[in-house]
Amino acid sequence: MHTAEPPTRCMHRRSFIGGVSAAGLGILGGCSAAVGTVAPPDVSSDALDAGGWERADRSEETVFSESYGPVEVAGKAVTLTYRNAELAAAVAEDTGGRVDATLGVFTASHINFDPPLNDLPGNVGRAEVLDKTTAQARSQFRRRMRDRGVTNITETGVETLTTATGQEPAMATFQGDYRVGDIEYETGGDTVTIDAGGIAVAGDLAVWNEGDDVVVAGGAYPAQNYTKTATRELSDAITITIDIDLGLTPADYRANVRQLMATTQ
Repeated sequence: MHTAEPPTRCMHRRSFIGGVSAAGLGILGGCSAAVGTVAPPDVSSDALDAGGWERADRSEETVFSESYGPVEVAGKAVTLTYRNAELAAAVAEDTGGRVDATLGVFTASHINFDPPLNDLPGNVGRAEVLDKTTAQARSQFRRRMRDRGVTNITETGVETLTTATGQEPAMATFQGDYRVGDIEYETGGDTVTIDAGGIAVAGDLAVWNEGDDVVVAGGAYPAQNYTKTATRELSDAITITIDIDLGLTPADYRANVRQLMATTQ
């Protein structure tokens, strides 16, 4: 029995998080009202370094405009988006460049409201603003995952996230599948094509009131390790076996993303 030769041909797959912009994973849709300058979210540099993240995008836009009686409430967001460059590089190396995808992403939005959310007369509209922001965030999170190639997306539950400042917002959890597609190997002058199937993807998202502002933070990451074994007969005398094991560590990715969420302000 012969084993496959080292990779000699790459097949690049689309990144399911590629091109993330405006409000990160599309957390909120834009609208036309204007608010003043907004400070970006404060994301833990230690947690970013520990997870191998690099910043991929910064966006700023007005994301909320509603009237509550005589009060017009507008919200403007600054969003920072990060990609897990360390994970992407490891997957690309382990597959000889055949899987070239950003499988981990984290985004954080800092939304400033005018008038300040906690200064609304009699708190009129405050709960509605938070509820609408949360609903929009979850809907757009799902849509952006779908736009990037993740299928079968479901909201799997709601947990409690405890932030570094003592807040306890609801954290929605998601799961879906990112299809890898076909992977090709060259062996003995023959090309072997394997249907690699997909990689399970998980996502977490939370929205909470921090001071006078609202923080939206969330991320997506592999939900389980990826392994694949394929056997192909090249002739009556030659059979090859190809084993793929990406060595993914979902528990570590989940812990890191949730640490980033909890420490964002």
